[in-house]
Amino acid sequence: MLVLCGAGASSTFLAHALRRQATVRGLPHTFAPASVAALSMPLTSVDVVLVSSHVADFFDQAAIAAHAIGATAIQLPALNFDAAGANIALDLLDSLPQVTTESSNNG
Repeated sequence: MLVLCGAGASSTFLAHALRRQATVRGLPHTFAPASVAALSMPLTSVDVVLVSSHVADFFDQAAIAAHAIGATAIQLPALNFDAAGANIALDLLDSLPQVTTESSNNG
């Protein structure tokens, strides 16, 4: 799963929190941080794109890029980059019909 933010710093913090909480929950999800600049290139190898609240203006672009490879984009609410915030994001992921742990979008 790709975690998008403005410059890549906050997505790194959130990705770390998500990894920790996924481990606590026994979920084998993987999370990679990225900046919105990643949307200027075709997305590959992701099933879900999590868009941080402070870059909500880029959600439509993220959704189009995700859709192009059969992935899903989720707009995250404003949340802290800690266990509580990660749990909110993981709950959103749990609400998706099927979230895979390894991407089938390899290209």
